[in-house]
Amino acid sequence: MLPFLLACEGERIDFSIINRSIRVNACIDGVRTRVSNDTWTEGDAIGIYMVTAGNGLTEGSVRAKNAKYVTEGDGTFNPIAVSHDVKFPIDGTNVDFIAYYPHGTVSAAFEYAVDVTDQTDPSAIDLLYADNATDLNKNSPSVDLSFTHQLSKLVVYLKTIDGSALMNTAVTIKGTNTQGVFSLADKSQTASAKGDIAMRMSDDGASAEAIVLPAESLADATLEIINGEYGYVYDLNSSTIITSFKSGYKYTYTIELDTRYPLSATATIANWLDVPGETATVSKDFKVYKPVGEGTLENPYTLEDARNVSPSSGVWVKGFIAGGYAGTTVGTFTNDLTNNTKVKDTSLALAESPGETIGAKTFPVSLPLGEIRDNLNLKTNPGNLGKEVKIKGKIGTYYGAMGIPDATAYVFIVDQ
Repeated sequence: MLPFLLACEGERIDFSIINRSIRVNACIDGVRTRVSNDTWTEGDAIGIYMVTAGNGLTEGSVRAKNAKYVTEGDGTFNPIAVSHDVKFPIDGTNVDFIAYYPHGTVSAAFEYAVDVTDQTDPSAIDLLYADNATDLNKNSPSVDLSFTHQLSKLVVYLKTIDGSALMNTAVTIKGTNTQGVFSLADKSQTASAKGDIAMRMSDDGASAEAIVLPAESLADATLEIINGEYGYVYDLNSSTIITSFKSGYKYTYTIELDTRYPLSATATIANWLDVPGETATVSKDFKVYKPVGEGTLENPYTLEDARNVSPSSGVWVKGFIAGGYAGTTVGTFTNDLTNNTKVKDTSLALAESPGETIGAKTFPVSLPLGEIRDNLNLKTNPGNLGKEVKIKGKIGTYYGAMGIPDATAYVFIVDQ
């Protein structure tokens, strides 16, 4: 007699009664491993479709839709609940199986949304797909799924030419595909957005990893590398050998940094198929801005800090109240308080010096209704002109320039 199994939701599944239930075993690239941590993890969930054999994944061929199967970590998968239990057709009709990982929402057109912007948990974005289990029926002993990687993986190793220690390293892929749609019907992928991806750094800062969407072209894509106070940019499109990111490939770049001379970047590919390597040399591109302040009440950002660390929320910025605005751009800046109608009470202008006269050098601050507006606005408090103040809020675009669009607290420096 077959044993009872308990589903994750507490329901009991008796395979001696539902003896047409499929038994699922899953492996990746021939071994029971996953790219993110080398093994299936307890609770990993796959989505399974059962379709009429030879008909592909279409609305008319589907016999079981997006059934959720989970594993205890051994590569054997069971339905999460009785309602997800997939059964072979009772008449012995042959069927095919299509599966993907991780389980999620699939549209009526069998499209699965992919977003690799957040690299915090690689296993949550490591898209896998299997369609090898075909022509099976109720007499088949099991459904053995062999998954393949559908995205690409980038690994960057960092070192210095003189062996000096790496300092506060960060690697960002800029101008690459970040969102897209994967078709479970034909494995095609369509990118829907480009952006930047902050790669996941190792604890020692010597390597970085990211899972990315495949790309036919690397035009406008770069690696931005920060080491201490210097930044380096490697143009991914400059390679004549690595011209695209293909699904299932791992691309490894070894970057050698030299602060005295141009950056020496050696790029090679280590992947599941043999591909020639690439060597390139690039120069230092920019110096990293180091804030004077820390954004705290005790040590607030200067206005120059604020312009360079944006966007940032819940931080303190200090400056002099230099005037206000007659309109909704920094170009309408005025410090003339003789005409009360020219100055709005909903905003004010901070500056590095109390006598600033150029609007483009000011830092606009929005004053919300309540105590902040009542006590800071120049329309009813002209005596505030020239005072130094600390203001807390989110740094972002306001009045067409960098500013604080939502002030949440303030402190006059003379009051401390």
